Order: sequence, then C-alpha cells, then structure tokens
Amino acid sequence: MYTTEPVAVQLHPSAQEDQLAEDYASLLGTVSRIDQAVRDGSWDAVRDELDQLISAAEDMWATLSDTDDDEDGDRYQAPVTVSADPATVRRLVALYSEPHTVGRLLHPAAPETLAELPARGAAEGGAVVDEGLSAVTS
Repeated sequence: MYTTEPVAVQLHPSAQEDQLAEDYASLLGTVSRIDQAVRDGSWDAVRDELDQLISAAEDMWATLSDTDDDEDGDRYQAPVTVSADPATVRRLVALYSEPHTVGRLLHPAAPETLAELPARGAAEGGAVVDEGLSAVTS
C-alpha cells in the first residue's frame, strides 16, 4: 500500500477514517496527474485521468453512502453513513497525499510526521524535483 502505513497505524484510525483518507488522497493524486498532463499538453492523458477522477469520486461517494437502494430505488437519496473524526482523516490525508503535488499543497504533513517517513526520491537514488504547483506556493 502506502509507505506511510506504519505512521498511519499509530493514529489508530477506524476503517472508515482510513478509507475516506485513501479515497481523498486518490482524488488529489488524480488531480495532480491532470495538472501535469495539462502542463505537458498531453491531452490524451488529460482525458484518461478525467476518467480516473470520475472513478475515484465514485469510490469516495460509495464510502460515504449506504450502498443499498432505499425503498424508492433512488441511490442519490442514500444517507451519509460515516461517523469519522475529521482530525484523524486530515492527518491521514496529509500522509497519504504527500507524494502528490496537489496533496502537499492542500494538506501539508507536519514536519515531525514527515521525519518518520522515508525520504522521497531515496528509492530512485536521487533528489525529487517538484515542478507541479511551485508558482502557486511561491
């Protein structure tokens, strides 16, 4: 799964909190890839990532909803069935979305948490250059 899993376990999240964070980090990762594809002018990749964005949004919607149809059969009226601690979800999102440009921008992880994680780029043997949204963060 994620290289952040050992740190995330220390937060003792519920299954719903963990799933919500994973779903949202997936959305942020997809938006990051869309951003990069637009920057590169790779329109086929933009279209492919938009399809992934729809799929990721549906996954999160399903996590938030009772998947059984109500008696009218209208799935869009399904109640929200989550009772997750927002602080725990935010901390998990910061961990899970750390590899993604948009995720780091919207949900920066606390320095003490990042110190416990392997350095990005260490696996590739080099430094990571983040070209994504640097103009926005300057």
